[in-house]
Amino acid sequence: MSREILFYSDFPFGYHNREAEEGMARFAQRGYRIQYVEQLGIRNPSLRNVLELIRRVRSGRARTASGAPVPFDVVTPKLLPPRRAPLVDGLNRRWLTRQLRSRIENPERAILWVRYPTPELIPLVENVPWALVVYELVDDHERSPGMTRRLASVYRASEARVLSRAGVVFAWSEPIRERLAGLHENVVLAPAACAELETFAAIAAAPAPEQGVAMYVGSLDFRFDAELVAEVSRRLADWTLVVAGPVSDGADRALVGLPNVKLLGRVAPAEVPPLLGSASVCLMPYRRGAFADTLFPIKLVEYLAAGRPVVSTGIRASRELADVVTIADGATAFAEGIRAAAAADSAEARQRRVERAQPFSWDRRIDVMQAAIEAALARG
Repeated sequence: MSREILFYSDFPFGYHNREAEEGMARFAQRGYRIQYVEQLGIRNPSLRNVLELIRRVRSGRARTASGAPVPFDVVTPKLLPPRRAPLVDGLNRRWLTRQLRSRIENPERAILWVRYPTPELIPLVENVPWALVVYELVDDHERSPGMTRRLASVYRASEARVLSRAGVVFAWSEPIRERLAGLHENVVLAPAACAELETFAAIAAAPAPEQGVAMYVGSLDFRFDAELVAEVSRRLADWTLVVAGPVSDGADRALVGLPNVKLLGRVAPAEVPPLLGSASVCLMPYRRGAFADTLFPIKLVEYLAAGRPVVSTGIRASRELADVVTIADGATAFAEGIRAAAAADSAEARQRRVERAQPFSWDRRIDVMQAAIEAALARG
């Protein structure tokens, strides 16, 4: 009998970052039966959230970016607002437990995998006899912008209860591991961001493009320093700065109308490797701060796997790869770093970047996680 995983994601299905979906698809390939539960977060839903939920429910069978059916079921749970009202909160906790418990045939052989400690999830964590509870922390959400003091308190209390039941904890970055290690005895630093390295190998092996194109591929959100990119574009008037990715909360305002900035919007995952092939330098213009230092962006691995020179602000993940990444803070240093990185590029430098990306393969990540899960199951 195959083992079941009820995977509670920190992303909605179809989010531009498909890492959570890809990971569960690979566990499905190894014989696990997966129920992928879309995230509910911690805040009350906005009108936009409600409209998106309606669209998802109407869209029918979940599919991958290529249009093929995913190898698991996708569950879109529902809660009633206002979520912090005591009577509504109690009702939501019972309702969410029923919605998700019904998806699992035998919880005593099943794994509950939690990637966000949504408070209404706690009765499911504590009152169902799971074979194993896994807690995985990708981002240190408590430090994220917009997290109020009250919500942070709710988050901490909920996380503590998940940790008390977890048999294994996965951390995506060293700062997250350090924090969780003080709260749990079995914290595993999983290979952080990872990529399908073979997909980028052909890009790295191709002749280098002409200099003059600097590229960012990723979300334009609170992490992305649009003002920095705008100032860099003015200092590199002879360059084209290509920015590709979904925009949230008007994060692109500083870039709209700049003559040498191209805003491509959301791109499909399959478009990313050839897009990187047209870049002479790739960019990591993240805002500095405690939250950013807990991140390990997937795009950083993809840039290196494609062999491209990378210029980044001094977030911790980039500093850990400073032997192959140019670190520059401030518009003047960032612009100079782009020119210098492009001028110093060579076949040997591209090979060093590709080699540096090798530990971040999907196979290694799933091997590490599966081994830790099976060891925790064996310990009972």
